[in-house]
Amino acid sequence: MPDANENTWRKKALGIVVALVAYAILAGMPAPEGLSPTGQKSLALMVSAIIVWVSDALPLAMACSLFLFLQSVLGTANLPTALQRFAIPPVFFCFAMFCIVVAFQNSGLTRRIVLWTSLKSRGEPKRLLFLLMMVTALVSSILADVPVVAMMFPVALFLLQQNKCPVGESPFGKAVMLGIALAALIGGVGTPAGSGTNILTINMLETAAHVSVSFFQWAAIGMPMVLLLTPVAWWALIKVSPPEIQHLVGMESIGEDYARLGPLSRKEKCFLLFLSINLLLWCSSGAHGLPLPTAAVLGCVLFALPGVGLITWEEDRSKIGWDILFLVGTASSLGMALWENGTATWIANACLGGLNALPLTVVIALVSLFTILIHLVIPVNTPIVTVVLPPVVAIAVSMGINPAILAVPLGFSVSAAVLLPLDAVSLVTYQAGYYKMYDMFKPGIIISIAWIIITTALMYLIAAPLGLM
Repeated sequence: MPDANENTWRKKALGIVVALVAYAILAGMPAPEGLSPTGQKSLALMVSAIIVWVSDALPLAMACSLFLFLQSVLGTANLPTALQRFAIPPVFFCFAMFCIVVAFQNSGLTRRIVLWTSLKSRGEPKRLLFLLMMVTALVSSILADVPVVAMMFPVALFLLQQNKCPVGESPFGKAVMLGIALAALIGGVGTPAGSGTNILTINMLETAAHVSVSFFQWAAIGMPMVLLLTPVAWWALIKVSPPEIQHLVGMESIGEDYARLGPLSRKEKCFLLFLSINLLLWCSSGAHGLPLPTAAVLGCVLFALPGVGLITWEEDRSKIGWDILFLVGTASSLGMALWENGTATWIANACLGGLNALPLTVVIALVSLFTILIHLVIPVNTPIVTVVLPPVVAIAVSMGINPAILAVPLGFSVSAAVLLPLDAVSLVTYQAGYYKMYDMFKPGIIISIAWIIITTALMYLIAAPLGLM
């Protein structure tokens, strides 16, 4: 019987073979009407890249480098252009967000927040779940999703173990582990800082349609989305997996741990001060004129100043998600090639054709629905933005409306990986074994419906007064 290493090798080899076959078929077949030969190769290259990324056939950074340079080899873009599209502002914005997350963890504030949340639950399981989800969502609105889930996961696991919630059998354990992941995904839409795909959406919208969405405009729509949708997700989980316990045990030790923390430490105060400065810079771009990625990079340097002690590069550089930075840049490069050679417009006509004849309300809802469902095929958020956003912009242009009115719902819904735990955020808690892959689907349907309705409503209620319609 083959061992685990042999099975892993075979799966990766299969991923490479499938990617090669997919490229050969898509690039070699007769070009459909309206699609240029260069556009056909660009589409085939993007599909192959997604297959390699999803199958983990190659190390992520290496795979991204490969497909970045293959553009010049295959003639879909010359090398200077491909590299120019790689070194985009979202790459550096994501770098700044990783630095802030590292500083957050090093400050010690994470432990204080988690212990405080547990105390405020007063031992009530439903209340604890609600507080864990709200804290996760709010923190995730200004920090990257995966580190936030990683921060909340150990404490949630400790509480479940203290209450003897059996792995794979406890409804409360299932609700908690699903709740943390779902709350992080929802919180990611709150501000542009909540997810790298948010800033990628903003950047590609400005590049493709010359339409700017500020930090404040995004947050003015995104934060109400978080505050409305998180309670819906909590309610769905409670209905699907009602807790089997009435009162939590082990709260005494948590209270003692919290009391031992004492007042805020110097590092915690420094982090809160510098985070406030960053938020002020992000929200006031109209006043100082600095682009959001520029403000983010300048602001994150504060955490590494001598004497501050929140980032020590020799110790913390391994915590930066370098692979993710490569993914953001390469996906953008491949996606912009689809836009420049007309492939995006062809995709819009082929897959989303006819939407421009529908009422705007229906179009917004369908764009959100399409983006949610495509996660079942492409469980990597960055390629979803780069593949779907250009066609959506093309639809908006054909309808004679501001492309932001469709691009923002797309940017929101790309975080809605709520039907199956295929996203990196969900996989952090999935590994604990408290829920099966199909357990996410039932509450995920409820959340998806609410996601579409709330997004559509907010675009009318808030986006219009902000001048985005």
